[in-house]
Amino acid sequence: MSKRGSLVYQMQQALKGVFRPGRRRYHDKKFGRTGMIRGIATMQCMVTDTCQFAHFIQKHWQGVRYLEQVTPEMAQAFIADHIRRENSGGYIGRVIASIRKLDEACRKAGMFPADCPPLLPYAGEEAVSGYHSDPRPLAYTDEQAEAIITHVTRDDPTVARLLRAIWLTGLRVSEAAYLHAQDIDLEAGIITLTGNVNHTKGGRPRDVKVQESSREFLATLRAVGEQRPDGHIFTSRKSLPDRARQRVRKACQELGIPELGTHGFRKAFAVEEYQRNVAAGASDPEALLNTSRQLGHNRARVTSESYVSADVRRRD
Repeated sequence: MSKRGSLVYQMQQALKGVFRPGRRRYHDKKFGRTGMIRGIATMQCMVTDTCQFAHFIQKHWQGVRYLEQVTPEMAQAFIADHIRRENSGGYIGRVIASIRKLDEACRKAGMFPADCPPLLPYAGEEAVSGYHSDPRPLAYTDEQAEAIITHVTRDDPTVARLLRAIWLTGLRVSEAAYLHAQDIDLEAGIITLTGNVNHTKGGRPRDVKVQESSREFLATLRAVGEQRPDGHIFTSRKSLPDRARQRVRKACQELGIPELGTHGFRKAFAVEEYQRNVAAGASDPEALLNTSRQLGHNRARVTSESYVSADVRRRD
């Protein structure tokens, strides 16, 4: 170990240099502030990912003792190892984000020269090519979604309710887990998400329109939250998303359904939302953009690449 501490410690210290909790990433983007880590959970994930990166380097490049010795070759090999182990695209994407944030933190601290190549460059940059997972706009069919929820209900009705909430509203699993009774306006048919309180991505607030056919189920959820002092609909919220992922994985394996995770329910909502827009007279670009906004994104391209397949769009 060097006098500056282990490689793990050096990476942790670099990330601490850009850790500024207390503000929303949404506001950072709005006002042009970049490079900061705002969320405590985000910081924890990035520390975990970079710790694994440091152990990987020490295993394969035993002479590396300082952060300044870390190269794009090592980062590329680390990501390639994740791909070989067939980790999910979402998880690999998170690890990539952590390595890029480490790179940025090291440049801010002066550990990496400004002109040195990035550890994991973006597409089109002149350096060792970065990894980009292929988007998969695959969703559960209505029959598959219903079968999974029915299967999960027997062992874990709480997770089953969470999955149905995702399917009917398009919320992310963390957003659904942190839903409050007061977030649901049944008369207006709107769910109001208020940033970090609801664990939205980047702390970005948004309103989600819900269909008339979904309001009866949402009324039962709201009634549950109204009986609790804090208004939360679900308990064990921190562990609930991972529990839901495990339940869905197990159900898919036992039912012989392709494993699309909890996100497959969000994608099923996106397909239905796109079809509703088209049926109401929207053009393809308009339907994609409207669906994107319902999901908490801002670009039609996100919907076309990751949520609504070309086959669905051709049929409509």
